Amino acid sequence: MKSTLRKSAAAALMVLAPLGAVVVSQPAAAQYAPQYRVAEAAPGRITNMALNSDGGLRPGATLRVQVYATPDARWATATLGDSGVRVALRERAPGEYVGTHVIRRSERIDPHQAMTVRAGWGEGPVTVAFDYPPAFQALAMGAGPAAATTVNSFAMSPSDDLQPGQVLHFRVEGTPGARAFVEVPQVVRGLPLREVRPGLYVGHYTLRRRDDPDAFRDARVVLRNGDQRTVARLGGQRYGYNDR
Repeated sequence: MKSTLRKSAAAALMVLAPLGAVVVSQPAAAQYAPQYRVAEAAPGRITNMALNSDGGLRPGATLRVQVYATPDARWATATLGDSGVRVALRERAPGEYVGTHVIRRSERIDPHQAMTVRAGWGEGPVTVAFDYPPAFQALAMGAGPAAATTVNSFAMSPSDDLQPGQVLHFRVEGTPGARAFVEVPQVVRGLPLREVRPGLYVGHYTLRRRDDPDAFRDARVVLRNGDQRTVARLGGQRYGYNDR
């Protein structure tokens, strides 16, 4: 069966900057409002893609790929133009495929070429080509860095009358493609959150008998993206760091 190929504008998060610049991210609204078409071939389809980097396109930088598609693909890959970089993807959650690649000195990635995602469910593969977003292309040409990593909201449920054995649920909305974790003074350090869709991070914690319930009033979330780190408390206070 012939492969299906359709052009699509990427819903990709790009964190790419020239040497010496701060690596930061684009606002979520700017990155995830594309116009795109979906290539379909029973029984699977590819709907979206996100790409993140902790060091631009410099050698040694780690690229992180997220693809959203029909669950249970037998295999999936992302190819970055003619660079020879092909990232194998695994299904981390139903319909979410992820993979990483560390850029080698011999590799040259051109953001003006297309990124191609391929996946197989049945006899023939489904193929969708994504364009790099304009912000990525501008950064590759030496433009200034994008907007800082942001946390739009941070919530915990339940938040009152906490008792041992209760399961606390954390929900964070912010910059897509980052790493998020929760900290509670003297109780929890580095509780990882999972990105269930672009920019939405969730996690849970079971309250232990020895935990101080009052400490959860000072819970905070840390959102890290390359050299950028943003912290937000449950009360809404936010502040950022540059780890360079």
